[in-house]
Amino acid sequence: MRHKATVWAVSLIVIIFLPITLFGLMASVNEYRDQGIGGGVDCNGPFTVMLFIVPSLVVYAAGAIYYALLLKGMKRNLLVTVLMILCVLMLFAASGKAWTAYGEKNMPEHREACGEGW
Repeated sequence: MRHKATVWAVSLIVIIFLPITLFGLMASVNEYRDQGIGGGVDCNGPFTVMLFIVPSLVVYAAGAIYYALLLKGMKRNLLVTVLMILCVLMLFAASGKAWTAYGEKNMPEHREACGEGW
């Protein structure tokens, strides 16, 4: 019974993080570029994206590992399989967005206009 409560608690955390991750995925790394302004540097864009994406990466990586270990030790469960696939998909999507934000932050124009820190 305790094992089942843990699965439901982890599942609840994974589902609660969906809107947070989706907001981070929809946030713009560079608003000016999205509006068609080629030379604009957005100092807040990468930080805003990372603010939502980094916790999501932690939650979905831990969730994917937890569900993989759970599937290894028990008979196949549809809910656990679906949640593991969700964690892996969100992990890949969030990783791509984090890589984009990090790349934007490390551009010479961004460092010149906004400084070195986040």
